[in-house]
Amino acid sequence: MSYVNTGDLLNFQDYSPEHNRTARIDVEAVHTNQYNSGNSNFNYEEPKIVTEDEEPAPKSGNHNFWTIEYYQKYFDVHTNEVVERIISSVLPQKVSRNYFDERIKGKPDLYGPIWISVTLIFTIAVSGNIASYLQNANKEIHWRYDFHLVSYAATAIFCYVWLVPLALWAALKFTIVPDGQEQLETQTPESPTMMSLFCLYGYSLSIYIPVAILWTIQVSWLQWLLVLLGAFVSGAVLIFWLLPALRKSKYFLVLIASILAFHFLLAAGFMLYFFHVPDNVTTVLTTSTTAKAIVNSA
Repeated sequence: MSYVNTGDLLNFQDYSPEHNRTARIDVEAVHTNQYNSGNSNFNYEEPKIVTEDEEPAPKSGNHNFWTIEYYQKYFDVHTNEVVERIISSVLPQKVSRNYFDERIKGKPDLYGPIWISVTLIFTIAVSGNIASYLQNANKEIHWRYDFHLVSYAATAIFCYVWLVPLALWAALKFTIVPDGQEQLETQTPESPTMMSLFCLYGYSLSIYIPVAILWTIQVSWLQWLLVLLGAFVSGAVLIFWLLPALRKSKYFLVLIASILAFHFLLAAGFMLYFFHVPDNVTTVLTTSTTAKAIVNSA
């Protein structure tokens, strides 16, 4: 074991500037090679601090139209938003005139329209069978529940909710006269999107749920009054929401008349097929009842 003079170790040593420079270069070289050994193009980025007010941006992905991921964003809706849209579909004066552009056009949903359509299907099927039972209560026949009314109502409602908005979207797309100056400034489409029209038509059917229950009352003039009320309210809400886009169309009055006409045909079809008692049947029932009473009295 070699002897080391401790006195020399405790004394200050004088190193030349050249010695300090060489040591510093060696340390910097080792530090640089430590980060560049794995990747020569390594760039260090300072981590960003996310505050409570700032939320991280969602990951955007281009999903195919036929995939489930494409439709996930149309079911991302809160309960209060669905309730607000249902109320505005019956009472449009409760919301602002630009409610469609501010709330629905940028974020349409399919959750509310699907549940409204399904609820209307079963409401019409159940109420239609109740109306049929009331119509045949005084007849000498065994009444049975008609399960086919569910499939008939589902076919009519889903065809209406998907085909009519699709036709309106095509009509607006090809008949709107664009304003070049406004289009360049806003960079937003003037005609509503297809999904926003599906959303509007789905919510516009909510008025028919209470109307379908009232149609079970076997009074002809009341049933027709409810037809006019339901068609006017649902059609007026659509016109109220789509009025800015409809005004830019070359066939403004034709589109408004078509919206009201289709809603009237839907309401009249529901009432006549599921709830209405034909006048000739009522006359025959009255005549047969009178004849039986005469025979019994004799």
